[in-house]
Amino acid sequence: MYDLVSLGEVMLRMSPPRYERLRRATKLDVQVAGSQLNVAANLARLGWSTAFISKLPDNPLGLLARDACLSYGVSMEYVNMVPGARMGVNYLEFTVEPRAGVVVYDRAGSAASTVEPNDFDWVNILKGTKLAYTDGIFPGLSESCAQTAMTYLQLARQQGCLTAFDVNYRYHLWTESRAKVVLSRLLPLVDVLVTNRFVSENVFGFEGSDATVMQHYADNFGCKLICLTTREMVSPMRGAWSSQALYDGEIIVGRRLEFDVVDRFGTGDAYMAGVLYGFVTSAGNVQHALDFGNALCALAHTIEGDVAQVSVDEVEAVLSGGYNAQPRR
Repeated sequence: MYDLVSLGEVMLRMSPPRYERLRRATKLDVQVAGSQLNVAANLARLGWSTAFISKLPDNPLGLLARDACLSYGVSMEYVNMVPGARMGVNYLEFTVEPRAGVVVYDRAGSAASTVEPNDFDWVNILKGTKLAYTDGIFPGLSESCAQTAMTYLQLARQQGCLTAFDVNYRYHLWTESRAKVVLSRLLPLVDVLVTNRFVSENVFGFEGSDATVMQHYADNFGCKLICLTTREMVSPMRGAWSSQALYDGEIIVGRRLEFDVVDRFGTGDAYMAGVLYGFVTSAGNVQHALDFGNALCALAHTIEGDVAQVSVDEVEAVLSGGYNAQPRR
């Protein structure tokens, strides 16, 4: 039915006007965010049919989040509105050097954290769906979310969906040791995996060259396409992104891109969406998938909010040289 369905949490992102302190805030800008929602929203903006699976509070905050998701083109038919539930909130303080950024999460006990395996008719949701997505944040919300992620990926595989997963470790949700236990159960159900060196070394204990690290995922979990990303931040307002992949025993290196930073939040999710779009639409051309993901990620850094409001043509323009693209190496 859908090109992609995504399981996760929608949050409200609150931040004072640029460079003001949270501790002195008298007004807050509101954005709708959430890593799993961002992937579905980015792909909807690229023209895919996408749906989100979650719970939201049945109150004005939940309606705000639901309406924003609908405005991105994401179907919310599989989102349960729950009376008396609460909304997860993420507070951000944008900074410039030398002041460190501030992030405060208030998500414990959110509606999404109460999702259970029996809350949804998974077979009917996944029947005919091409791609099923979730990430390492969702199972960290609660034990029931971890169980739900397992059920979701198992049934997605049974329904013939391509499965995709971003490791996305968040230290404020769980310990590295607990994450390793849960994620090690989930990753054997994943076809397309995105990870980085930090989580590879600190959660899984994978060390060595980049090629060796990716091979560890293939050997231990059997993922088909393993993408390893690198973000280089020269300053809070300038950076670069690159990625490489292990696929069918071959290492493929994507095009490195530099960018100015307007808003870095949600940019890894843009990369994930770009890789999936590039991989599927090119019939499995991993080079194109990496390049498309890197380009969408770079553009996302230049846009306010967690969702990159860009078209396929704009991404293709970057890939055709209408940008400060660096040579492949």
